[in-house]
Amino acid sequence: MGERFINPAVVTKLMSLTNNNSDWLKRGKQRAAVAQALKKPMTASELCAAARELAPCLQLRDVWFLMRQMAARGLAAPLNERSNSGRLYALTDKGRKAVAVAFSVSIPALPRTVDWRLYSWVVRARIRRRVLLGLARMENQRLEPQTASNIRKFIRSDYPVGLNPVTRAVRELADKKLITCAGVTRLRDCKLYRLTRTGHAIVEQVQR
Repeated sequence: MGERFINPAVVTKLMSLTNNNSDWLKRGKQRAAVAQALKKPMTASELCAAARELAPCLQLRDVWFLMRQMAARGLAAPLNERSNSGRLYALTDKGRKAVAVAFSVSIPALPRTVDWRLYSWVVRARIRRRVLLGLARMENQRLEPQTASNIRKFIRSDYPVGLNPVTRAVRELADKKLITCAGVTRLRDCKLYRLTRTGHAIVEQVQR
């Protein structure tokens, strides 16, 4: 087959649109801060906290307004649009190109192996998130599954929490198949848990 012909006029138009969006992103301190902070899928609260490093006066309502503007231009989109809470925002291909031109920031495309609705469900609940990340760290350090009690002891140095909330979070994570029972202890028949492949994929993205 011969080489595919690309119309120069189409290329020029695409470059013009990218430059227009890049110029638009650079206009306004808060808009520029949000665009640069959105390096991975984030909830509005996460994005607000990250963007405040560049725009300290940024408020959550500003993030919602800016994301609506960026979505209208096709630069960003919610990954879980049907969710009533914990909406997860990410740059589109068009948005990544505009950010790269505007701020010389290279943002990789989203991996297709991640269930972003589950990701959103994890990150919007503090205890679920800490339990999942805590279990991941314990697996890396100890190379063996853990009980809910051990997970609680591991994370409470940074985040004081009772056993009941941790046990409930463990049960919820297991129901979503982010962790799985890998056996029981010998003495008290307490369940031992480890991450699933889906759980590992979500942990990897949270830690980016």
